[in-house]
Amino acid sequence: MRTYVEFMSRSFRSHAIYRLQYFLGLFNSILTIFIGAAIWDAVYGGRQIFEGITREEMITYSVLGMIMRAMLSMNEFVIDHKVHTGEIAADLLRPVRFLDYIFSIVLGEVLYNIWTKVLPVLILAFLIFNLVVPDQTVFIVLFVVSLVLSYFVLYSFNLIVWLSAFWVHHTWSIVTIKNALILLLSGAVIPLWFMPDWMADILAWLPFKAIYFTPLSIYLGKATLHQIWSLYIGQVLWIAVLLTIGCLIWRKAQYKLVIQGG
Repeated sequence: MRTYVEFMSRSFRSHAIYRLQYFLGLFNSILTIFIGAAIWDAVYGGRQIFEGITREEMITYSVLGMIMRAMLSMNEFVIDHKVHTGEIAADLLRPVRFLDYIFSIVLGEVLYNIWTKVLPVLILAFLIFNLVVPDQTVFIVLFVVSLVLSYFVLYSFNLIVWLSAFWVHHTWSIVTIKNALILLLSGAVIPLWFMPDWMADILAWLPFKAIYFTPLSIYLGKATLHQIWSLYIGQVLWIAVLLTIGCLIWRKAQYKLVIQGG
């Protein structure tokens, strides 16, 4: 366990070295939330409520959604790079489990994002925008729990895509398509409340909404306590399913790597 914590710490420190990259990323996050808030403010116009969602709730949803995107951003090409440079061979010789090693690296990046981007932007957002705060503290706690689960859903889904590096020459196109699908179908940009009923019904059976829409709807109090437990179960089930698929692909990938090496 101590070894993986050290990997995570190294990942955190490696990102902290590049200060210019940090300030550019921070500026991009701030600019993004202002643009998102301005867009939804324009959509609402003079109205205070639309489709049962108030203007303040929608701006809060948009701002928190973009902050979540900054927090959950990951190095999409960590496995791709290792496969193409041959580092994967050395990694497999280490007395550690490769998938746990990758998870430690990615978790270090997320912790770096929380400390350097999320906290400053979150404080600024609450100072500038009239963001909605749940009446009951319990909903903030429930939101954080769902947020942690959403991270594991996203990571599990990403892992499946990243492991395709063992079969395709470059994963850039696959990653780009995957990111576009998540932005469109997870509620990160457009909440499921504003989507056609037939599309919302389909998305209810897919893992995408468990990434952004579920925790944000909990934060805004759009789910009862009974519904929240059902949402938790859905997130946990998707984590189990996606991780199982990822582990099966990893087994195939190791065999593929042996074949490529002769």
